[in-house]
Amino acid sequence: MRGEVPRSSRSCLTNFIVLILALLVCVALIDAVAYFALGVRGSRHGSEDFVQFSPLLGHFHRPLTQGRYYPRRGRDGHDVRINSRGFCDEERDIEKTRPRIVLIGDSTTEAWEVDPHERPHRVLEEALEGRFEVLNLGVRAYGTDHSLLLLKHLGMAFRPDIVVYTFCINDIRDNAKRTGKPYFEVDEADTGRLVTRGYPVSYPGTEGRRGANPVWKYSLVYRTFGLAVSKLGKLSSGGGAGLPLEEHFELTPYKIVYNEREAARWRMTRRLVAEMRAVASAGGAEFLVVENLHLPEIDTDAASRLTAPYGGGAAFDFDKVTRLFEGFADDTGVAFVSLAGEARRDERAAADLMPPGDTIHLSVEGVELWASVVAGVLESRGWLEM
Repeated sequence: MRGEVPRSSRSCLTNFIVLILALLVCVALIDAVAYFALGVRGSRHGSEDFVQFSPLLGHFHRPLTQGRYYPRRGRDGHDVRINSRGFCDEERDIEKTRPRIVLIGDSTTEAWEVDPHERPHRVLEEALEGRFEVLNLGVRAYGTDHSLLLLKHLGMAFRPDIVVYTFCINDIRDNAKRTGKPYFEVDEADTGRLVTRGYPVSYPGTEGRRGANPVWKYSLVYRTFGLAVSKLGKLSSGGGAGLPLEEHFELTPYKIVYNEREAARWRMTRRLVAEMRAVASAGGAEFLVVENLHLPEIDTDAASRLTAPYGGGAAFDFDKVTRLFEGFADDTGVAFVSLAGEARRDERAAADLMPPGDTIHLSVEGVELWASVVAGVLESRGWLEM
């Protein structure tokens, strides 16, 4: 009969539909077992649950949220609880009953890579034998500019006696970003003062963000396929050797010779840190900068792997950022200590101080080293005599 689909074609179509349905059922079963039975999570799973848009800062913690954060693929999660004031810390009163230290910085300060009782504020408070109350105001993905605004508008309301800013190598790059956040410029027409731009911040929406995609969040098969396609794309386009050097935020700060853009980024970072110190001083607080660990600073093998796609280590100096900060401290009187320098002096292995596969965050032992170094600096400067 004219127009009738042949029986063999109908059979092929039916078999194809059955095959697709069977594959979808298999994928669903794999994902269900991985997520619910085995507890497998994607890298940085959960971070989006604790963050919301902020017209002042671009993004900020969502108050009174709690859950688990998974810094790496697998099942190694850590509890996170955001207090009523929007910080990953215990509940805090504005009025203080003992001397107070405020910690500011990014994910290396809030430290979701370890359990709550192992985070910097808890370990430092124990190292100081409870004489000081230590507040953790760190927020993931903040640059120096973010931290300056947070200190000025929120942090100083807690009337700290000491402010500790932990610098992370990616802060230099973050300070140069001009979308989705406020940023600073030097107003050359007005005695070179820093001025805030991009404020208030416009809501950027969630389109294109992996964390906003529930399939990416919950499906192991989808994540694995997506990452494989991404890697193949990079290889086919010649990107397997790594990012262009100018986009490599972990490497460009260590170039022996800066171009003008890189030099300008360092000058802005200096200005922002100096302004932090001025804000703290105006509120009667002492101010300390801690250079956090970065893996290639203390691991020569990691440095070799990182620089290999760019012609090797001859063009890089992994002590450069430390020396720049030391020169800045000499020029301005800002208190400074390098955690990398302390780790090298004590011959501490990177594997003991940082989680596997991580280049900027601290392990339990790393946080203990951080707290020991900070406590030592505060003691040597006489800031604990309050």
